[in-house]
Amino acid sequence: MTTTPETETDTRIAETPEQLLHDLGELHTRTLVSPLPKHPAAMGWQATTASMAAGFARALHALNETSPAKAQEITTWFQGPFEEGPDPEEHTDWLERYVAQGPELLEQWVEDGRRMAAESAKNTDAWE
Repeated sequence: MTTTPETETDTRIAETPEQLLHDLGELHTRTLVSPLPKHPAAMGWQATTASMAAGFARALHALNETSPAKAQEITTWFQGPFEEGPDPEEHTDWLERYVAQGPELLEQWVEDGRRMAAESAKNTDAWE
């Protein structure tokens, strides 16, 4: 897992796992506070965000309890090389290598995503 680019300066302050847990807890809580979005797609993405924030917080907390160094590595990766969040291209490469275990399954996920996005656009047009 890449945690720092070669162009990084020493002035960057890495977020701690505890700070990221705080941010994830805040994000999860904010996604559950009324008024909730009325648009079904927005409501779905907000619910997904809440669920992912909760799952990531639980996993990071457990990792921090058993391996603080590994938790810091994940936190630094999540913060991103320029504090803008994870690098999507680097993460896609990681997914292909370690999760999909090759380009075939990743390509299937891309095609499924395109199909679902087109269906979502169609449903949004019908809703509006």
